[in-house]
Amino acid sequence: MTEIVALSDLVDEVHARAAHSDELSRVDAAIRLGRELEGAADRVVDHFVGEARNADCSWTAIAQLLGVSKQAARARFAYRVERVTWGGMSVAPRLAACLDRAVAEAKADRSDEVGTHHLLIGLMEEGVAATTLERLGVTTASLQQAVDRLFGRRTWARPESPPLSLEATDALGAAVALSRSDPCEVLRTEHLLFVLATDPGGRARRVLNAVGVQVADVKRELEPCLPRTRRRRRRLRTKSRI
Repeated sequence: MTEIVALSDLVDEVHARAAHSDELSRVDAAIRLGRELEGAADRVVDHFVGEARNADCSWTAIAQLLGVSKQAARARFAYRVERVTWGGMSVAPRLAACLDRAVAEAKADRSDEVGTHHLLIGLMEEGVAATTLERLGVTTASLQQAVDRLFGRRTWARPESPPLSLEATDALGAAVALSRSDPCEVLRTEHLLFVLATDPGGRARRVLNAVGVQVADVKRELEPCLPRTRRRRRRLRTKSRI
């Protein structure tokens, strides 16, 4: 079997990433690289499971290849490869649930529109984004308290469903663009969290700052779930040709 990425290339990559020249720094860099490679392998499997589902292959047939039950296969892959429509967009079911939660938060906030801070709270509903934020010590209550401190609450009710703010619309557009570099091309919670966390002027970023979450930590946690940057891919490809 042809070795896709040579061990020597990976060793060189670890040395390049290590913050210091000591052994423990290299172990830390190797662990982070290993998570990225695992994430890349998962995305490849996701891509072809999604392709099989689009070709009307059954979960039973896919489960037999995986050596698991039909229920286990569906639970593992459905939210990553299947799509639903939300606001005219094709999104993963878990993100749809998060966006519904964001609208509910905006209505509870009596807001005229759904802002990026509401999207951030909505991401606590379920999915990779929720798990990531929880690992960083974030809770729904802490986000809501930060929103109240930063932006306050309205005193009148809005009976209709509030629309997305321009900032929230732009954030979802950027998340869609990010998802297109993913093999499955499904907009998921991790894509939106990455965009919200890396927008320095956004309300969501201000809330994350208020609860003590660093952008670098969000990026680190999401690395295994998101496509590698072009710079890193180029570096590995260049070394593999040497």
